Amino acid sequence: MYRPRNDPSPLSSAFLKLPDTLLLVFDREGRLNMISEAWVEALGYDLGELKQHCFFDLLYENDRSECRTKLDNMNATAPTLRFSSRCCRKAGGYLGVVWNLTLDVETDHFYASAHETAVHLSPEEPQLPDVFVDGLTGLPNRSLFIDRLEHTFRRTERRKDLQFAVLHCGIDRFKVINHSLGHRMGDLLLMNVANLIRSTIRPTDMVARLAGDEFGILLEDIRDVSSTLHVVTRILQKLQLPFVLHEHEVFSTISFGIVVSGEEYLQPDAMLRDANLAMVGAKEQGGGAYMVFNRGMHDQAVRRMELEMDLRHALERGEFQAYYQPIVNLEHGTLAGFEALVRWNHPTKGLISPLEFIPVTEETGLIIPLGRWMLHEACRQLKHWQSTLPNTAELTVSVNLSGKQLQHSNLLDDVRDALSHSDLSPRALKLEITESAMMQDTERAVYLLEQLQAMGIRILLDDFGTGYSSLAYLHRLPIDTLKVDRSFVRHLHENKTDRHFVETIVHLAHRLQQDVICEGVELQEQADILAAMGVGYIQGFLYSRPVAANEAEILILSGLDQKG
Repeated sequence: MYRPRNDPSPLSSAFLKLPDTLLLVFDREGRLNMISEAWVEALGYDLGELKQHCFFDLLYENDRSECRTKLDNMNATAPTLRFSSRCCRKAGGYLGVVWNLTLDVETDHFYASAHETAVHLSPEEPQLPDVFVDGLTGLPNRSLFIDRLEHTFRRTERRKDLQFAVLHCGIDRFKVINHSLGHRMGDLLLMNVANLIRSTIRPTDMVARLAGDEFGILLEDIRDVSSTLHVVTRILQKLQLPFVLHEHEVFSTISFGIVVSGEEYLQPDAMLRDANLAMVGAKEQGGGAYMVFNRGMHDQAVRRMELEMDLRHALERGEFQAYYQPIVNLEHGTLAGFEALVRWNHPTKGLISPLEFIPVTEETGLIIPLGRWMLHEACRQLKHWQSTLPNTAELTVSVNLSGKQLQHSNLLDDVRDALSHSDLSPRALKLEITESAMMQDTERAVYLLEQLQAMGIRILLDDFGTGYSSLAYLHRLPIDTLKVDRSFVRHLHENKTDRHFVETIVHLAHRLQQDVICEGVELQEQADILAAMGVGYIQGFLYSRPVAANEAEILILSGLDQKG
């Protein structure tokens, strides 16, 4: 990288990591402050000759005026620009490039990266249409990638021995970088990753930006799938070093989905679809990994799509049902309340496990209307029992809140509406949250829970001991009750470690003036041990599985005589 003037400030050190990229830094007058050595090879000038030029000298004469106008219009509110132009080659002809410019408002310098689109253009030749070029990275876009892939399919019709592969890759946790460092840093990371991939693959291969933080790679004339793994390995090795984005060092990983051509593929869209499915699978492994597509992934995706379609109609068709599991006062052996749990009674598949459909409602946002329905139904049902059955005035009902519900702007209104429509006392409603839900946005979660407590609603921290919480900050959370996860109760009677863990939680809760509920109690021996510890409440199969409302009503009337 050549720097004509002794001025260290203008160029982001992120660009210094990429000496093979066409990069420039220049001021408003076009004076060059930094030139990458790649321009020497691209334009055919000696480095000494390039030192004497300004930015506008590099452009074809008929493109200069339009370029000056574009740069004059760049400012703090419009600091980035993408456009195409022709650059003059020393040996004659022109180099077609797509420019990506960023204005540093503080220094009033332009950071310019360029991507070749064609060489040896004549002045009369049209430039590559913008519709085929990604505006940020200068890479081909999805349309051009599909076009090239279709051409490759046509080649295989003539050459039956030709094998090729499609890689769909995405930057892991890209949203975190965008949200924490800002979109400008996110754009710089995308440009760096684009250049890294482009410099790793063969000149005959193609990389394109498909959308957002996702890229497509087309590898032609490969021997087998192992050829694609060599490419993936090289890219992952390069990612072991951080990207330096201005003053920030950013480590980033990429997940890859791989599909190799075969008789089952007749259309580009099918290959991209399956490569994307494999990439999602790689991301689910934690990122920085690759996965080769297999037929089982497609079948699983089809089942999930069918499940999602059915879910979207389940609420309006009344297919959801609230089940209730008793919560028992351990000291007196009496019914204290119920935890309300959603069940899906599918018209053709029967009862579907919440473990199967709840994650889908979370991902699709359907958890918001479903959670709203559960609030209303649980409040309505408890009020009905209190109005029609004896000795139910002190019963409570617990409803689970997901992380998505805690983030939703209408949560407080939804709770108020449920209480208002049912005429249930807020003291009879308890809301359960998990530690992981708290951690998604702790400040907002604490604020909302404090608002709910102010209404008279009690808050339970569910699955305690399995998530992120620590004893150091637990006392600062607006929690009334800790629920000990069933995994620590299951072997309580035979495992001293689990017993000591529960004892520690009980002592801590009592010091914080919080109640304790232990889940998953199945044996009387477990209940006796917990009672000796001073645990206030338990729930589990010792008393009852989650049951429908009519069966819960029998439990209320029988006073829990029907254990198990």
